[in-house]
Amino acid sequence: MTQYQRILVGIDTSPQSELALDKAIAIAIENQAALDIVTVINTEKFIGITQGPMGFGAATPQVLNELTAKLKAELAKTHQRAVAAGVTDVYVHLRSGNSKTLLANTLPTELGADLIVVGATGLNNVSRILIGSNAAYIMRNAVCDTLIVRTNLAQRVPELPKRMMRHL
Repeated sequence: MTQYQRILVGIDTSPQSELALDKAIAIAIENQAALDIVTVINTEKFIGITQGPMGFGAATPQVLNELTAKLKAELAKTHQRAVAAGVTDVYVHLRSGNSKTLLANTLPTELGADLIVVGATGLNNVSRILIGSNAAYIMRNAVCDTLIVRTNLAQRVPELPKRMMRHL
């Protein structure tokens, strides 16, 4: 069995990423590996969500600042959670850009990760067809081993809440 040295886990606010974080923590403990917990602000998704000074399609600096503060607070909680579980080498990262390429290529190369852990997609079927899931992209393009998490630590598929579809 491969001994992993540095594990990168991509998280967001979805229940699927909670499962991924749990598995990444367990793998890091088992392998005595470093754990990089990453959240990516996918700036491509901001188009059309708010009205900014230039009209629709621009996220205001205030919206981005509020989101950044919220995500930093969440990352601090996940850092504490990993340390409390027994991971001794934990790092948190907040990046912005294309989450797919950052998680599949840029960050694993930059951080020296030898395993990427992400939750199975949280997108609905229409969104998955139009933009594709991060998990599918990472699985196809990653520069190292990848684990797509679908089950909890007991290896059971949990009943996850359905994401609400955004009505246009």
